[in-house]
Parts: sequence; structure tokens; C-alpha cells
Amino acid sequence: MLGIQLLIVSLLSLVVSIWESRVAVTFFMGGMISVLANLWFALVVFRPPLGSPPGRMLVAFYLGEAGKIIIVALLFMLAFQKVPWVKEMTMGLVLLTGFITSQLIAWIYPLIKHRPGAN
Repeated sequence: MLGIQLLIVSLLSLVVSIWESRVAVTFFMGGMISVLANLWFALVVFRPPLGSPPGRMLVAFYLGEAGKIIIVALLFMLAFQKVPWVKEMTMGLVLLTGFITSQLIAWIYPLIKHRPGAN
């Protein structure tokens, strides 16, 4: 799923770069905030081997989710502090749009991949 997120965010950014490079970079940054946070979550949650005690798996899930929230907050803060044009309202919305797009992919892709009749 992370690969699909990265692919779609990259393709959309590439298409947008035809018209405006700052918008494309900002959209890509927003998408990458989501991808990196989801990567952290996946690494932490899937670390315990299959058959681990449920308590250990639950702790991994909570650590993964807490880390994901912290990563999202820190990366948004960094984007707003270090990239001057992101402070413009329009670009801030583009950053958020990239993030939301990537999140929607993370929610919708499993539903499409595992729908009845799909291989």
C-alpha cells in the first residue's frame, strides 16, 4: 500500500508540475508526510512475529499509532517553518490536499484490492 501511495502522489505531482512547480512540490510534500507516517506505523505494528501474545501486538499498535501522530505533527511543523511559500494560505491548502489524498489512498486501496470478486 505504501508503494501505491508513493506512486499516485508522485504521478499527481508530476502532472501538476506541468503548470506550477511550487504547487507540485508542496502537494508532494503533503503526500510524503502521510507516506512516512504510514511507513513508521507499518514498521512498528508488523515487528512482532505472528503468534505473539495479543498484549504485545496491542502495544505495537498503540506505539505505531502514537508515533504516526507525532511524525505527522512534526513534519507539518517543519514544512511550515522551513518552506517559506507553504505559509501562504493557498499553498498550505495544497500541502493539506497532498496529505489527505495520500491518506484516502491508504483507506480506499485495501477496499478496492480486497473487494469480492477481485484477485
